[in-house]
Amino acid sequence: MITLSTAQDELKIILAAINNRDKKFFERVDLQTLMDVAYDETTDVLAKNCSKFHELYPKDLFFKFGSRILRIYNEKFRGVHLGLINKVIAAYFDGSFKDAKSFSSTPIKFLAAELDRLLKAVRADFGEEKISDDKATLAVKMVGDNSSYGRMIDTLNFVLEFDRRGDEWRLNKIKNVEELVPPILDIAERYWPASWDLGIKL
Repeated sequence: MITLSTAQDELKIILAAINNRDKKFFERVDLQTLMDVAYDETTDVLAKNCSKFHELYPKDLFFKFGSRILRIYNEKFRGVHLGLINKVIAAYFDGSFKDAKSFSSTPIKFLAAELDRLLKAVRADFGEEKISDDKATLAVKMVGDNSSYGRMIDTLNFVLEFDRRGDEWRLNKIKNVEELVPPILDIAERYWPASWDLGIKL
């Protein structure tokens, strides 16, 4: 009798690959598609709530000029933003972040080292898994520890969507981007130092 894997089984494999910096991660996750969808959905949420976020973070010029300009900006710099994320992820997996010095001298490696510290400061608590035909959703709570990085993250509630591929599941998308944007934005606004200037100007 064949036992079908669950979405939780697949996520455990993915998380183990991330924590071990195992490049088999890229064989199991279509990272480009995942990022493309998340980028577009995040842009929609930021644009729709631009006025609200401007009130909350009046010093952030990103929200100063309204939703139309925000959308134009994110589309113009799409390649820059996604390219940066790809470079940081690559530096994490190849271990080159261990040579990081300062943000000004080695920005990609520095950010990858920050990613490493964040990953070490959180754990994943699995919640309900729902299956409907060839789709599955899995609730995952990312919980920070008592370190400064863990306290920064605190708790983030993800809902992940998976597609059935034969007897296995494959991660397809982050289902609740709209719910995640406000707390993640708040973390960025509170903890991202002004000195970490990526050279992207409005």
